Amino acid sequence: MRSLGAENKSEMTAVKGSKQFQMVVVPYRPWYRAGIFLIFLVALAVFSWMTYEYGMREGLATRVEVIKERDEIKVQLTESLRLIESQRQQIADLKVGTRIDEQATEEVRLSVESLQSEVAELKEEIRFYKGVMLPNVEDQGLRIERLDLRNAGDPNRYRYSLLLTQVVDKHEYIQGDVQVNLVGMSGESESSLPIGQVSDAGNSIRFRFRYFQNIEGELTLPEGFVPREVTVVAQASGRGAKRLERSFRWEAGGG
Repeated sequence: MRSLGAENKSEMTAVKGSKQFQMVVVPYRPWYRAGIFLIFLVALAVFSWMTYEYGMREGLATRVEVIKERDEIKVQLTESLRLIESQRQQIADLKVGTRIDEQATEEVRLSVESLQSEVAELKEEIRFYKGVMLPNVEDQGLRIERLDLRNAGDPNRYRYSLLLTQVVDKHEYIQGDVQVNLVGMSGESESSLPIGQVSDAGNSIRFRFRYFQNIEGELTLPEGFVPREVTVVAQASGRGAKRLERSFRWEAGGG
């Protein structure tokens, strides 16, 4: 006994100063842990299912709202497109109306200008016939009425029209000769060209008429010649012979 006590004493002396742990003794129950783990798995599954259902409900509600908003936007877009198309059609109608108004205005303007031109021509014809037919005018006898010049398409080629008339108490035939000369610049010097040099007509053109006569023809200007005026000399022959001279500015219209 002494020796055993001595051994225990020596062992206690050996572990003195070491860290001591408290030990708890529990019953051995292997199914308890398994049950706890199973309950945890069931709770996790239920939580996951509830989370999934909540997410599905929220997602479905959000989808319904999105679809509703999409449908409303589609309706608004359709209305906007219809309004844009209507306004586009109105703008097109306004543009067409504006073009029609502009065209009508231009046609009216051209018609007015044409009518004004016709009125001017009629007035000129009335004045002309009055001058020919009325015997009580002061300037009786042979008259150089007018000279018209128009370009014939070529820069140097022109058509001319010379009108001669007579105003007398008794309208008898009158005859004679007309000389036409072009006066202008050739280079740096002034020159005069008889019409026979620039046309097929002779230097002297015969006339014979009772009321009026229109002498027409074509002339071609030589290169370098710049006309300034046209001088017309008409010489009537026979009883009451009369010589007239008149100058016209060179003013050629379009062909």
